[in-house]
Amino acid sequence: MGDLQGLRIAPQVPGDIDRLGRTFGPSARGYYLERSRRQGVLLVARVGERSVGAVFVSTEPAPESAIIRHLGKVPMLHRLMVDASLRRKGVGTKLIAAAEAELRRRRLWRVAVGVDVDNPSAARLYRRLGYREWAHGLLETIREDVKDGKVIVLPDECHVFVKHL
Repeated sequence: MGDLQGLRIAPQVPGDIDRLGRTFGPSARGYYLERSRRQGVLLVARVGERSVGAVFVSTEPAPESAIIRHLGKVPMLHRLMVDASLRRKGVGTKLIAAAEAELRRRRLWRVAVGVDVDNPSAARLYRRLGYREWAHGLLETIREDVKDGKVIVLPDECHVFVKHL
């Protein structure tokens, strides 16, 4: 499926999380279901009835004290995902632009994102879109996954990128 005709990005509607689960697997379904209960908005990219990408825009304070210490209560992007058949075709860029527009609509003027150290392509994407790595080094953090309906917390390390909107 390489056709982007009719691509729409909007906040989740009923059925989106199940459709995301069909596209990205049960772990992604569980993650987005759990995230959708938090402060923020799940933005979903759709082609027809198929959910082909998503990003969660969190407006609650980050759990990492270093984020709060250096950036305050900055909104954050989480788990940007794009269907493998549509990667490198602008879907991720459009999801990020929609997230930024949503934050500006809420009169929030800065956003941050953590990028795993083993994901250089994501780091390149954020840099290309005007995000700058913060000056405080790698962030020791956690990664949340969902398995069998339970949140699993694993240690993680990431780069932190920030953009002024």
